[in-house]
Amino acid sequence: MTSSKLRIAIAGCGNAARIHLDRLLSQAEVAVVACADPDLSAAEELASRAAARLGERGRGNPVSAFADHRELLREVEPDALAVFTPHLSHYRLAMDALQAGCHVFIEKPLSTNVQEASDIVGLARGRNRKVGVGHQFRLSPSLIEVRRRLAAGAIGQVRLVTAMLSRPWLATLGQEESTWRFDPKVAGGGILADAGDHLIDALLWTTGQPAREVGAVQSEWDPGIDLVTAAAIRLADGTPVALAISGISPRSLFTIEYLGELGRLIVSDTSLDEERLDSPRQAVGLTAANQTIDGNFVAAITHGEPLCCPADQAIETVRLLEAIARSASTGQIVRIL
Repeated sequence: MTSSKLRIAIAGCGNAARIHLDRLLSQAEVAVVACADPDLSAAEELASRAAARLGERGRGNPVSAFADHRELLREVEPDALAVFTPHLSHYRLAMDALQAGCHVFIEKPLSTNVQEASDIVGLARGRNRKVGVGHQFRLSPSLIEVRRRLAAGAIGQVRLVTAMLSRPWLATLGQEESTWRFDPKVAGGGILADAGDHLIDALLWTTGQPAREVGAVQSEWDPGIDLVTAAAIRLADGTPVALAISGISPRSLFTIEYLGELGRLIVSDTSLDEERLDSPRQAVGLTAANQTIDGNFVAAITHGEPLCCPADQAIETVRLLEAIARSASTGQIVRIL
């Protein structure tokens, strides 16, 4: 790094960037040095916000604004680039940043197809750069604990998993910040690859199993807006999974239920319940979360800590997302190699 601070630039200056900005600036080792967005006014607004926050924390320096991320990379030469753009642009931004010698943080998904995801992983390895992906549910105490219990055989062999995620996004279709998330032509996957990416990564990570086969259907709203996706999935160890992702719910919901030979576990992003054959359902006590996904990325670069979700692990989520979309569009069962 060129200074004692980790010099991070931001690409994509919408709502997600504003949320992550505060988390990044809570890290004493971080200086946000530049912002880029095709809408230059958005980049200027976020740069001004970053400069003000840095000033409050005694780290005040000018923060540059650019309409072109390539110009930012040439002129500023940051240590890392944080990508908060629509999904279809993740690949180009990551590849350009890696070519420029940057570490990269990418808000999920890693990319919109397996080939691009593999290219990012390969270039990161070749350049010895870290690429972290924003699968922040891996840091949820409830999911950490359910993963530990499954690995320890707390409910015996798992025979069935059901997973559901719903978001009330239909009501936000008139809002530009949310509309693009529904449209596969704009977002590169619709709600399946947006919020659904969290559910799928959590499913694969907690079970420790990649997917091997999937059959899926989608309910769309003209002209192709992704409203509901349902899929039957077979994991590598043969465990069947029933998965549903909806954008028409009156409220948000995230839940995964694991049915084993000795009981079941029901987990959300904030809670975990266990029910065994010899005891009633009860809540499992959880510790408080001690790190954000942004803090993990910074610690991985500055202190060599393991990335919560490195890019080479995120490929499996992209692989399953791609297979679900292909199955839904063709009406065929898709086998995943």
